[in-house]
Amino acid sequence: MSWPEIREVLETIRAVCRVEPLGLETHEFGLALAERYDFSIDDGTILASAQLAACRVVFSEDLQHGQVIDQRLEIIDPFSTG
Repeated sequence: MSWPEIREVLETIRAVCRVEPLGLETHEFGLALAERYDFSIDDGTILASAQLAACRVVFSEDLQHGQVIDQRLEIIDPFSTG
């Protein structure tokens, strides 16, 4: 995608989704999740952001389908067949 196309898509996402800031709380929580569940720091930060935003589901093809984080956040692989 070109930069203008990327900006247009992000503008659309921001119009329909709440965007949460990435601050120290998210970073520290992400590090803790990464360490506890053996995730990369990036994945831990994504999952921390989702939890702090009160999400119940995260769609990811890179993480374990069906895994539940802290008994409240489920990972769903949208390409999983089982």
